[in-house]
Amino acid sequence: MPQLSAAQGWEFTQSGLAGLYYGIMETRDSNNLDNLSNRTVFRADGKAEAAYLTNDFGHFGLHADYTVVYRQHYRDYSEGDWRFYPYLLAENPDYGRFTAGYSYSAAYQLHQGAGKISWIGVQNSNLTYFLSSANWSNRFKRVKFVTPKSTNIMDDGRALKFNYFTPEIGNTIFGFSYTPDNANRRGMVSRYAKYQTKEDGYTTGMKNRWELPEGTLYTSVTHGLFNRTDKEWAFGARWELNKFYVSASYKKAYIDGDRNPISTQAVNSHLPAYFDNYREGQAWDFSIGYDFGRFKTQFAYLHTEAENTRNSDDLFVQENRFSLNRYFELFLINGYINSKGFERHSDNNNKGYTIISGLAVKY
Repeated sequence: MPQLSAAQGWEFTQSGLAGLYYGIMETRDSNNLDNLSNRTVFRADGKAEAAYLTNDFGHFGLHADYTVVYRQHYRDYSEGDWRFYPYLLAENPDYGRFTAGYSYSAAYQLHQGAGKISWIGVQNSNLTYFLSSANWSNRFKRVKFVTPKSTNIMDDGRALKFNYFTPEIGNTIFGFSYTPDNANRRGMVSRYAKYQTKEDGYTTGMKNRWELPEGTLYTSVTHGLFNRTDKEWAFGARWELNKFYVSASYKKAYIDGDRNPISTQAVNSHLPAYFDNYREGQAWDFSIGYDFGRFKTQFAYLHTEAENTRNSDDLFVQENRFSLNRYFELFLINGYINSKGFERHSDNNNKGYTIISGLAVKY
């Protein structure tokens, strides 16, 4: 039989989705986004890659992900904001995949949990573009996370790291990550946390594929160790049958030892007590959806909480995506948040819902 061969040479690819989204919000408390009743957001997400293809179906080169956002009536990003994440990659079917640069960790990429069909989602949710959480803030000069933002082990965010993924061995892919310095994490770990040891991080994970009499089941187990002190475990599963799917996952974060404890008291006048409360907490999620072809729909739920205080968040997101043609897509998203802060007064809690519509173009 003739053997298939890959074309050799350089290949340049790029793709993205840019859209304009309008949300109407209704909240019970007064601290929601300066009590705005509506907001317009522009967001573009894309990726580009220049890779050299080899005859054995391998490739190596440079990959970059990017995001551009403009949020109406947002004092912290009055000129908009953008993110650019480049990394080197090398991949071969027999040896696996290696990356070096600004990317998510292996544990994050292998994790099976609630999915999303828009950029909102419940994992590391962007619902906070429209509804505030008492526990999360991601602004130009301030990042705060008092509860975990997802069931993903992503505390290192997109800091510089080295990732390796094995080829599929039987029904399993293994992944490993090393992050030399977590100080610039955009994830859940505050740069103000006082660690006594080097601020590096390690994650490991595996993803399994099980062919069942009815559908396919994907499972994952991931683990993270940060600053030799903070540990996280996550478990997830996703079952697919034709175009129907159900997924669920759980994460536990905890401190192993007493060298770098939780900040039970304020460490300075700009930070409250338990500002690093995300370091001990848990989260779980659930999603169910169906792909009708041009129309996709999904419901997802996330609960996240800190161990030491009453801080917790509940997110419900129902997403709909309709492809008008090969270039344009319509979105209708319903979201609800119930966020409980450290104290019971209204300024430290928030509850509300939003309806978001959008039109996006693929490029």
